[in-house]
Amino acid sequence: MGWLMKRAGLAIVAAVWVGCTQKPVVKLYKAAHERPITCLRLSIYPPQKDLEATLRSLYPFSKRCDVVLEVKHKENICCNSNQNAQRKALTAFPHHFLRLEVRRGLTPLYSYYIDLSHPADEKDASDAFERLRSDLKF
Repeated sequence: MGWLMKRAGLAIVAAVWVGCTQKPVVKLYKAAHERPITCLRLSIYPPQKDLEATLRSLYPFSKRCDVVLEVKHKENICCNSNQNAQRKALTAFPHHFLRLEVRRGLTPLYSYYIDLSHPADEKDASDAFERLRSDLKF
């Protein structure tokens, strides 16, 4: 019986471990295919100079463009939900996130979201933007 409990415990830990990978959630909206994206305007909240510098090195953003790339990041998130109690106890529960959203006016075109175990940095921003560029084909 003891070996069965150990195997069950290992299976639970393995399932939680595999289910907690830090892969982005991406959504490409139908409107993204209607007109090509020829320019982007950059908006970062809260402002962070390192992320902005990284993104500006990857693309020539324009303040006059009607298509906006909103970059949002949050640090030190505290989740009080009981639904995540096991996950928080058994894994490195993410306390940060990075979100990129592309909109034309109020119409969403693309979204990218990833949970992070560290504050969003230049590599996270670069990886996210390269994925966005590949998905939107510009």
